Amino acid sequence: MLFKDLNLDKWIINALAHAHINELTKIQEQALPYALNKKSLIITSQTGTGKTLCYLLPLLNTLNFNERKVQGVILLPTKELARQVASKVSEFKSFQPGLRSSLIIGNQDIHQQIQSIKSNPPQIIVGTVSRILELIKMHAINRDINVLVLDEADMLIDLGFNRQVNEIFEFVNSDSLQKIACSATTHYSLANHLKKYLGNTKVITASHSIWSNQAITHNLVYSNNTHDAFGTLLGLINTINPYFCIIFANTKNIANDLYEKLLNRNLNVALLHKDLSTRERKNVYRDINVGRYQYLVATDLASRGLDINGVDVIISYGLPEDDLWYMHRIGRTGRAGARGVAYTIYQEGIDGQITRLGRKHIQWNYLFLNKDGTLINKPLQLRYKPKLRFDDETNRQIKMIIGLNSQKVRPGYKKKIRNKINKIKQAKRHEFIEKKIKQHLIAKNIRDSKAKKHR
Repeated sequence: MLFKDLNLDKWIINALAHAHINELTKIQEQALPYALNKKSLIITSQTGTGKTLCYLLPLLNTLNFNERKVQGVILLPTKELARQVASKVSEFKSFQPGLRSSLIIGNQDIHQQIQSIKSNPPQIIVGTVSRILELIKMHAINRDINVLVLDEADMLIDLGFNRQVNEIFEFVNSDSLQKIACSATTHYSLANHLKKYLGNTKVITASHSIWSNQAITHNLVYSNNTHDAFGTLLGLINTINPYFCIIFANTKNIANDLYEKLLNRNLNVALLHKDLSTRERKNVYRDINVGRYQYLVATDLASRGLDINGVDVIISYGLPEDDLWYMHRIGRTGRAGARGVAYTIYQEGIDGQITRLGRKHIQWNYLFLNKDGTLINKPLQLRYKPKLRFDDETNRQIKMIIGLNSQKVRPGYKKKIRNKINKIKQAKRHEFIEKKIKQHLIAKNIRDSKAKKHR
C-alpha cells in the first residue's frame, strides 16, 4: 500500500515523498486506517518498523492551524528520544508553514518554556514525562487536547513513570481524546498499566514473537583465548570493517575502558553513556549523523528507540541481564527494510544467557576467530549449569533466619547465618537431585517395559 492512497492531507503526502517514504510497512498498514479514524490503539512492533509514523501522521492530519492551543502531546521516557521525535515533527514544517511544535525537556528554563507556550501555542508538544507534568501543574498546557501518545510505553513503565503518566491522563482524559501507546515489546505488567490508562483499546501487532527478526543475523564470536575478550573484539572489527558499528557495554566503566583502548588504536570512535552532559550527547549524535565516526561505544542508553542512520553492525561486549535489552540493542540495525548483523563477543560466564536466548528462538551462528583474522563456522560447547530456584517456603525460611539473627549482633554472626542458610539450600539441592533420580528411574522402567512388550 502507498501513503498517497491514504486519507492524508496533501502537504503530508508531499513531505513523505520528499523523504522518499512511499510504501507503508506492515505495522503501518495495520495501524494507520484505525488511527486515521481517531481510534485509540496499542501498537506493538519490532524496532525499525515505522511505529513513529503510526501516531505522527494521524496527529498531523487532525491539526487545526487556526486554533491557538496545544492539540497533541507526545510523551517519551528520555531527553534523547524526545529530541529524536521532535526532529521528525520538524521535518514536516517546510511543507506546512502553520505547523508549530515545541520540545519540552528538563535542563531548560521552565519559565521560558511556559512563556513560549503561552505567547505562541504550539499545536504539538513533544517531551519527557516529568517536565510535561510540571507544565500541566503550572497551567501552561490546556486540558482539551485531541491526541495523547505514549511512545516507548514499556520503557516509561519500567523506568517508574507510572504515577506521572497517571496524573497526566487524569488531567487531559476525555471521551473524545485519542490515546495511542507504542512499544517494541509488551509484557504482563505493561499490559495491565496500559489497560488502566487506555481502557478497552484495540491492540495492533505486526509480530507473533518479539524474539524473531528475519532482518538480523546473530553471531557468537570466540577465539582460543576466551580470557582476552578485547583481543577478540579487535580481531573481529579488523576483519569485518563495518560502515557504522555500535559496540554495547554493560556499564559505563567498561564503556570508558573500551573507548580509550579503541581510541589509542587510532579508530574513529565516539562514546555515549548517561554521565555525559546534555551538550556532549547532542554533539555525539550530530557528529554521527554527519559521518564523522565509524564506531560508537555505548551503554544501553542508546539501545532504546534511538534511530541512528546507517548502523550495519551491532557488537555486544557482554550481555545485559534482561534478555529484552539484547533485543533492543540489536534493533538499532536491520531497520526500515535493511539487513543487519549482530555479534556477541564470547566471555566466560555468559553461557547461560546464550542458552536462554537460544531457547527463545535466537538462532546463533558460532564463529571462531583464527589468528590470521578469518572467521570460520565452528560449534562451541557451552558450559551451562541451570540455577536451582528455591520455592516460596524455602525463601521464607531464609528471610526468617536473616531477620532473627540480624537483630543480635555477636562475633561471627554473619558466618552463622551463612551456615544456616547453606544447610537449608543443601537440603533443597539433595531433594532436587533425588527427585531427578526418581524421574530418571521411572522413565527407564517405562522404556524397559515397552522394550519387553516388543520382544
